[in-house]
Amino acid sequence: MSNDTATINLSDINKLFLHYLVGKTQISKDEDFNDGLHQQENNEEAPNKKGDGWNQRILLAVEKERVERELKEKQLEKKRNALLTRYFQQLLLSTINDKLQDTPTVLSEQLQMRESSIDLLIELIAKEPSYSSLAELLDLNPSTRNHIINLVANDDFMALLGKEKYILQDARAAIGRIGTDVLRYLIPSLIFKYRINTFNQHNRFFAKKLWRYQLTLGQACTSLMKECGYRKPFEGQLLSAMCNFAYAASFQQYLESFESVRINCIAEAREKGEKVKHDFFFDIKSDPASLQALLIAKSDLKMSVLLSKQAFPKKFIHLLNALKEEVDGIAFEDRSKIGKILFQAIHFAKYDQLRASRLFKQEWLDDYLTFANIDQETFRNLSRQELFRFKPDWQ
Repeated sequence: MSNDTATINLSDINKLFLHYLVGKTQISKDEDFNDGLHQQENNEEAPNKKGDGWNQRILLAVEKERVERELKEKQLEKKRNALLTRYFQQLLLSTINDKLQDTPTVLSEQLQMRESSIDLLIELIAKEPSYSSLAELLDLNPSTRNHIINLVANDDFMALLGKEKYILQDARAAIGRIGTDVLRYLIPSLIFKYRINTFNQHNRFFAKKLWRYQLTLGQACTSLMKECGYRKPFEGQLLSAMCNFAYAASFQQYLESFESVRINCIAEAREKGEKVKHDFFFDIKSDPASLQALLIAKSDLKMSVLLSKQAFPKKFIHLLNALKEEVDGIAFEDRSKIGKILFQAIHFAKYDQLRASRLFKQEWLDDYLTFANIDQETFRNLSRQELFRFKPDWQ
């Protein structure tokens, strides 16, 4: 990475971060040709007759031809597989991009942001809800309700609140034990954690990395909001989720489209009697390259703005404006208060992810913080809070 300018550092860091999200090992370690095995076959097949040099030369020539023929076959197979992989990747990305054009469907199906979830967030963050109104909305969001009830019975979580665990089954009682102030930080985190689908079968590491980034980003926003005296610092996790709508929705669509494209390719090959293609698509696995290409295409986060508008058309306009400022690349000094906070939080969260993976070099830090408009005191404050771990009480 060049240290000539902060701009170069920023561009390189963003690329490095996307590579990190997908995973470092992108080149398969394919060792189809085992030279030692062939050497073992040569030794086993060598004749035992002494002085039969002519026969040995014939056998060696035949063996050499066999090895060369197998090598050519392997090379042809490798080229064919590369072409089929490229075809599959292009078809997959084209299918995903077509699906992502339907914003309402993406919001409801891929992000699972249905009316009940949106109502719960609005009631919690934009209003002063009663326990009964929150309980009614939680009953419409059973996974979130059950998680909250389980947390009330968790020793470690309740100890962070200075309370004892309690076994209960009622949402209203759980709300009373935890308190509305804490739930304003907790519920948005729970809702968006499961939108990322950390239990998928294709790339669990990516989902876990994205969730860690989203939690760090949200809590960095909250910390900066509290530092500047912002009245509703619990909006931080919602702002983070809005920012990551594009990545989360793209990944969910990737998971769904991968299977549908694979099944269609298998059916087409079967219909045409193309056994080689059939077997290839039957065994194909998701690869980091296609996911990385998708993330790069969505890294401008324009889709995040569209999805946020669809989800909250009349609420959280200030958060949406901050996200627009990020997407439009507005100069830091010209941004709104929340826009500046989002800018700083994004850069800190990326730094924290790369630092934790030992990918961020110490000599980059000064220039990076200068570009991110993060002073040393703020940086130390953000760093010592370990924002990748959920903080249940910011009071």
